[in-house]
Amino acid sequence: MYARQTQEAKEKGISNCPLCALGNDNNKTRIWQFKEMDAEHVTAWSKSGATDISNCQILCKTHNQAKGNK
Repeated sequence: MYARQTQEAKEKGISNCPLCALGNDNNKTRIWQFKEMDAEHVTAWSKSGATDISNCQILCKTHNQAKGNK
């Protein structure tokens, strides 16, 4: 998942963290290393979000922690 998300981000010239890519700061185009990112559910597991590829993404650790259970 990391490799595909990163490749797509590089092709678009945006960050491989989807939330960083939405911003307007230096992280908008930053490519994070795998160790700087966490896998997470788009719709939280606790809110009936499925644990499958269609509901997963990789976010930078800062955005993953800030998102929490949303």
